Amino acid sequence: MTRTFGRRVAGALVTTFLAIALTTAQSASWRADALASFDEVWQTVNDTYYDPMFGGVDWQAAKTDLRPRVITAESPEAARVVIRELLTRLKRSHFVLLTATPEEMVSGPALVPIEIRMAAREPVITAVTDKKAAAAGLKPGLVIVSIDGKPVATMLQGIDAPDDKSRALQAWRRLSRELYGPDGSRATLRVRAEDSPERDVTIDRLRPSGQVVELGNLPPLYVVNESKALKSARGKPVGYIKFNYWMAPINEPVALAVDRFRQSDAIIVDLRGNPGGLASMMSGIAGHFLADPVLLGTMKTRQTPLPLSYRVNPRIVTTDGRRVEVFAGRLAILVDELTGSTSETFTGAMQSLGRARVFGRQTMGQALPAVTKRLPSGDVFMYAVGDFTTSTGRSLEGSGVTPDVLMDLSRRTLLAGRDADVEAALAWIDMAR
Repeated sequence: MTRTFGRRVAGALVTTFLAIALTTAQSASWRADALASFDEVWQTVNDTYYDPMFGGVDWQAAKTDLRPRVITAESPEAARVVIRELLTRLKRSHFVLLTATPEEMVSGPALVPIEIRMAAREPVITAVTDKKAAAAGLKPGLVIVSIDGKPVATMLQGIDAPDDKSRALQAWRRLSRELYGPDGSRATLRVRAEDSPERDVTIDRLRPSGQVVELGNLPPLYVVNESKALKSARGKPVGYIKFNYWMAPINEPVALAVDRFRQSDAIIVDLRGNPGGLASMMSGIAGHFLADPVLLGTMKTRQTPLPLSYRVNPRIVTTDGRRVEVFAGRLAILVDELTGSTSETFTGAMQSLGRARVFGRQTMGQALPAVTKRLPSGDVFMYAVGDFTTSTGRSLEGSGVTPDVLMDLSRRTLLAGRDADVEAALAWIDMAR
């Protein structure tokens, strides 16, 4: 029986993380399963693609061209290549075949407790999330040269991407898989600073922290939120809120944080590295900052005669029952190249409405709501079911959100222990009268 999400997920989080955790048993009758999977993928897109003209692609011709190659494929992986070629013809995000082949799997559930981004085609540590790892010598700004003796340059060979943005995302995915390992394992990273010699740092891999959420065919997601009080250079009180997925467990912590900072001059919402989640959650989160049920955006699908509207749900009652005004101070949103899906649609909507100023780097441009299903081969097929546009009619697919203030990823700034994006947001907050 086909399994899909109960609610639509704007799913860059799936393309980012699902392939890391899939498991499947290979069928002895792989060829029949591969052909059935090709047919199901084609039929699913044929029935659900939001544009009945398929963006100008001759979808029937694509089947005629490619199906014979599945019939003559010499291995399951060769058949997967054909299915992926079929999906590539759509030239849209969120049409992905996710498998449990060795090159897409990780060796365990534990992870080196760091965050990385690609800068000038090199992996740079942007955050260290464990005190012991920091004490061992890992810190933001360091370039990773090798992981467990495998040179980064070797691991990144053979990446075929149409542009630097796509190449950086593929590189990030490859290297992120290498950071995983079995429980109790240790990792050795060779790192270097700008003007220092290379050195090795050995640290424990740890299971991610946070509340575990499971949705359909997704692996377990570890939902984490953070809030803290900041001060601008001029002494203005500022709230800082960050969460890593748009999932139900963040609702109450965000509401409590907004209430805590309700009298502050501004709030910074940090969506850097947030790959998305449940699109329906945008309405409630936006309702902390907008007092009227204005339109955030619409989603066009083949299944509904009219576009689905996402409107603000004003949050004028706190979790403990008090009536309040929505937060009226300045709102800054931080984004980067790993900000995707619901994070993009929320940011683009708030930017279009003039409610937020956006700081950081261009987002992923993977803003289509998607669902998943298990195929006869055991692989998982993720497919988009709609196209989101903001209230001003702007589509974010492909281009993503362009920040109002574009920021470079500076290794020197990171090594100095500074967060340039937060600093830029605080400087803007100080400009307010």
